[in-house]
Amino acid sequence: MASASPVEKLQEEAVCPICLEFFTEPVSIDCGHNFCRACIHRHCETWGQESPGRPFRCPVCKGQFKDDNFRPNRVLANMVESILKLRAAGGEERAEPLCQHHQEKLKLFCEEDGKAICLVCRESQQHREHRVAPLEEAAQAHKARVQQALTLLREKMEAAKRLETKEARKVKEWQEKVQVQRQIIVSEFEKIRQFLSEEEQLLLEKLAKEEEGFMQRAWAILADLSEQCSALGKLITELEDKSRQSSVQLLEWARHSLSRAETARLWEPEARPTDVKTRYSFPEHCLEMRTMLQRFKTDVTLDPETAHMCLELSADRRGVRLREQQRAVPPHPKRFDTYRCVLGAAGLGAGRHYWEVEVEAGDKAYWTLGVARASLRRKGWFSLEQEEGVWAVRLLRGQYQALTCPETSLSPSRSPELLGVFLDWDRGSVTFYEAEGMEPIFSFATGAPFAEPLYPFFWLMCPGTSLRVRPSWDPRCEGGKQA
Repeated sequence: MASASPVEKLQEEAVCPICLEFFTEPVSIDCGHNFCRACIHRHCETWGQESPGRPFRCPVCKGQFKDDNFRPNRVLANMVESILKLRAAGGEERAEPLCQHHQEKLKLFCEEDGKAICLVCRESQQHREHRVAPLEEAAQAHKARVQQALTLLREKMEAAKRLETKEARKVKEWQEKVQVQRQIIVSEFEKIRQFLSEEEQLLLEKLAKEEEGFMQRAWAILADLSEQCSALGKLITELEDKSRQSSVQLLEWARHSLSRAETARLWEPEARPTDVKTRYSFPEHCLEMRTMLQRFKTDVTLDPETAHMCLELSADRRGVRLREQQRAVPPHPKRFDTYRCVLGAAGLGAGRHYWEVEVEAGDKAYWTLGVARASLRRKGWFSLEQEEGVWAVRLLRGQYQALTCPETSLSPSRSPELLGVFLDWDRGSVTFYEAEGMEPIFSFATGAPFAEPLYPFFWLMCPGTSLRVRPSWDPRCEGGKQA
């Protein structure tokens, strides 16, 4: 097909890419493309509804633009106005392309060859058997198909954008989880380094004391041996002098001197240590954290005066269960009256404290564990966040979460049946472990010592749920020894 004429190209340039009609109030956007003002406004409204918060993109090149930066294109508007005037004055006929063979107006469209033809071409041998249609009718049909194709492509593009947004959200969530794990790893290894530094200092002090005791004994032994050598030297000198005297003198003194020489005994020091007793083996795996944390094991019991009326404590005050019916208990200013909470009996201050709680897992288990300030509100509703004085994790509908703002989703490798809580009051941190494998689950770090003593915090949310604090001495611990 012959290339389009200059007049035809001029008309194509005056068509809006959205409505495919001549421009009406043409405006330019940041990338330089032109549209009808009404068409680009409708595009922005649709974009804002389907992709809220995302920058607008050009329908032609997909470049970004601002909806308040439309610049009227007066040159293009004048050009469109001129084209319309030419059409109205019959100039359209002069501007329309003519058949190259017969110089007649192109009135028909040959669907077999896919090109415009004139009336003379229609009667020619080449097109006589072909299916033809009026040029404008064929153009309208093709415009409808183009619009359908554009609608389908726009739907696919929006679907692709939604997938892009979804994947971007997944990437962000993954990065946040990686950051949480990175903080946990750094925190745990900092604790290990601190522990090893303290162990190093302790062992060096023990070794120094052992060295001091050994050297004191060694110097005493050397002094005794030196004194013995001196006495033996004097006896040897005396015997040598007597051996050079006359026979009469030798015989007179021989009995006494020989008796002293023969009875002289070699003094041997008592058995003394020949090896250093102080020994230390470095941890081979992070599971040695359990042994380390046992040094800070704290005996935790529950305070019945703080327990909600639906909570039932065990006889030893280490277990708690949520009942459906309230208990008949006297009112108390320390008692929680809205949340089903209970606190530990003793506040935990300066130093390090570690305790373990037997918890339930599964979709029907609803509980929250951690620490709370003594000043935590007991009456009415309150927010379970750090600002209110609560540092805790929870199991809710089968999902583990840390009570940050907003909540942080947790993904332990296995559901803990024994949850360890390690409070480093001086460093302002609270760390939770899956205590069987000592896998760190989450760590709160304030960066400064806590302002007041903290109490172990328990919240049960579903009737039938129970929790139990493992005592400091437990026959299930290795060897059944005191932790």
